[in-house]
Amino acid sequence: MSDSVDERTYRREAVMWSFIVMRQGDRLDEAASEYNEALLNQFWIDRRDAGTLPDDWASYVEHEVGDGMNWWVAWTFGADQYFFLAAAAQLRKCVLKLPNDRLPEIPNERMILLLRNFTEHWEDPTGWSAAELRERIPDAVPGRAEFTKKDVWIEGVSTTEIVMWASDVDRALRANAAEAGEELPNPSRPLPEL
Repeated sequence: MSDSVDERTYRREAVMWSFIVMRQGDRLDEAASEYNEALLNQFWIDRRDAGTLPDDWASYVEHEVGDGMNWWVAWTFGADQYFFLAAAAQLRKCVLKLPNDRLPEIPNERMILLLRNFTEHWEDPTGWSAAELRERIPDAVPGRAEFTKKDVWIEGVSTTEIVMWASDVDRALRANAAEAGEELPNPSRPLPEL
């Protein structure tokens, strides 16, 4: 067995990780939406429980407001951040191994690695990634994110920007493969028989 991975394997892995980044970006957006809805619901539930809910809102809270914040929602949002960063770091690794493929520049290249490591090694606040990240963001915390309807930012890094980059990488790899007469796996096609 060879000690190194060939470029063809990196390309196949890169299209897989591009796909996973895009899918995980969708999942992270859904998890952020669920998290936001749970926070809003919790706001109304807390006001009701504290007796500070305006009378006009009582019917709405009783009939329209779902569950408030719970561990399931919080854990899902955290897990989807982690899996997104892991996939982005894998794609980053593949792209760096293909310097001659004219692939799009990696946005926030160093931050992808630092955030992935920081999230993976949350138990070690003195690790090299945590130390370097805290030089950039002194109050960095694993799992912290901000979001709107259009984007999720993990310590200021736009996940939408990373998803767009993944899509551009996929497009560039497929164009390069077509030009070279090669074929890369298509996620919507069946697997070949093993």
